[in-house]
Amino acid sequence: MKTKATALMTAVILGSAVTASYAADAARESATLSHAKVSMNQAITVAEEQGRGQAIDAKYLPKGDAMGIYDVKVLSMDGKKLLNFDINPDNGRVLKATRERVGKVFTRIKPADLQKAQTPLKGAIKAAEAQTGGKAVMADTDRHGDTVRYTVKVVMTDGTSQTIKVDGADGRVASAK
Repeated sequence: MKTKATALMTAVILGSAVTASYAADAARESATLSHAKVSMNQAITVAEEQGRGQAIDAKYLPKGDAMGIYDVKVLSMDGKKLLNFDINPDNGRVLKATRERVGKVFTRIKPADLQKAQTPLKGAIKAAEAQTGGKAVMADTDRHGDTVRYTVKVVMTDGTSQTIKVDGADGRVASAK
């Protein structure tokens, strides 16, 4: 009985530590993003122009307490290439561009899926930020039946975060957690 109580107490302490760590990460992301001169949507625009396609994934990757980078994946209009762009949040310049050969194999999104969607990834980010008042740190595209659905993680200035699902067919928020 004493062993079970000790194990339970250890699990509770570890769970609390992990939760505190996630909250600290969200607060750090919010703090560094507040100094960014380029928004995630602006970084996506740069990547889409360079990659001649549509963004299907974007993340803000923090670097400790320093400014991080935006990591944006763009699917070419013909669907044959998946390109990855690292964008500087201070000036919007492309720091690095690479072709994702392995990632392309696992991408379920097709250009036709994106063209059918009334709302692009940038529209989903805008809807999620408007819903929460925060800044997007992650946005992802996935197929949901015969339509596209976006998942956007937003951090608020108080260090909390929310995950918002946006329907690509109409741009409405489908759920928020």
